[in-house]
Amino acid sequence: MAELAPSRARLALHGGTPVLREPHVPVWPRIEQRHVQAVADVVGRGEVSYFGREGLVRDLEDFWSARLDGRPTLAVTSGTAALHSGFYALGVQPGDEVIGPTYTFLATVMPLVQLGAVPVLADAEKDTGNLDPVSVEAAITPKTVGIVATHMWGHPCDMDPLRDIARRHNLWILEDASHAHGATYRGREVGTLGDAAAFSFQSAKIVFAGQGGLLASAAKATHERAVLMGHFMVRAVQDGGDLARYASTGFGLNYRMHPAGAALAVLSSADLEKHIESRTRLHAKLSSLLDDVPGITAPVTRPDCTRGAFYGYKVHLGEQWMAVGIETVIKALRAEGINVSQPGTKPLHTLAFFTDSEVPVWTRKSVERRVYRKGDLPASEEIWASSLKLPTFTFDDEEPMIDAYAEAFAKVYSGLAALRGVPGEES
Repeated sequence: MAELAPSRARLALHGGTPVLREPHVPVWPRIEQRHVQAVADVVGRGEVSYFGREGLVRDLEDFWSARLDGRPTLAVTSGTAALHSGFYALGVQPGDEVIGPTYTFLATVMPLVQLGAVPVLADAEKDTGNLDPVSVEAAITPKTVGIVATHMWGHPCDMDPLRDIARRHNLWILEDASHAHGATYRGREVGTLGDAAAFSFQSAKIVFAGQGGLLASAAKATHERAVLMGHFMVRAVQDGGDLARYASTGFGLNYRMHPAGAALAVLSSADLEKHIESRTRLHAKLSSLLDDVPGITAPVTRPDCTRGAFYGYKVHLGEQWMAVGIETVIKALRAEGINVSQPGTKPLHTLAFFTDSEVPVWTRKSVERRVYRKGDLPASEEIWASSLKLPTFTFDDEEPMIDAYAEAFAKVYSGLAALRGVPGEES
């Protein structure tokens, strides 16, 4: 680790000169004139609502079907809607149990509640943060019908053991690929590894529609059920197959993507490979620099995987950092001008819906809900508690910022003793 010049060695938190004089405020997505023009063009053509598989929604679905081994795809209003559609289309019934990760965003499992099913939470692998197959198998009961697996922060789950578990227990798998556009597992792209896959096109994602999502289905029957759930009338006639006779009513919801969102998603889908390449390069550099800072573990990418979108760059803090307290570490790093925080969502099993013995919105009184306590899924708790979220660097002009982030971590590491209040340090 390079030694800092004396003028920069004093922590900014203690009155020293910060690494960045102006705090870094990352911007994603970068809206360019071509994005504005694409939205203006679609509105100018009068395409303010689609009723069937048409226009830019058709173009978006065709793009993703081509990527995903020809699987039928369905553009929807959000990644959450894609997950809800997938669970419904795979046949989830009231009282069914579906095993999913506790270390994930709430939308991975909460649509199950709307279907009267029971989310059963499993622990994480310590290196990737992904769903642990050992914990999954231990959670299986006679009521289990499926597994939902989040490719967390863009790293693919270990799908071979999960698929083996599903095969042996006659379960389906729904991939939550919301973080992992373009990632690969043993040569296969995520979204082609389960019975269905949900993608998010929310504005923080590498493919963005403002709000939007996509469901990819391995079986045509799954696709048809998802269409009938959220796309009635024209689209249901087009895609409904044997279910098309129900097109006049559908199955109750409206999940049609807005054409303006489709316009943005088509453009950002076309940029996917370019942005994957730049993110891979920039984060490799950041990881290399942070490897020189003791007690910082950069994100792991297993040899048989690629991260693709690399959604979120998370580092783990070692004991010497955690001894100071993560809140103090964050304050010290922010004082140096860099943008860091803890990951947004705590493990789900520590949140009120999963810890309270009574939940007013749980209306399926005949269905037994799982209740958890702190410590039930310890790997996930430890991962979240010791993680820091950094920006996802995408653009070449952000490369100098990577050097600044590495310098800030090195500087704060050098001042850890002062942060602990050790006499004689930073005086």
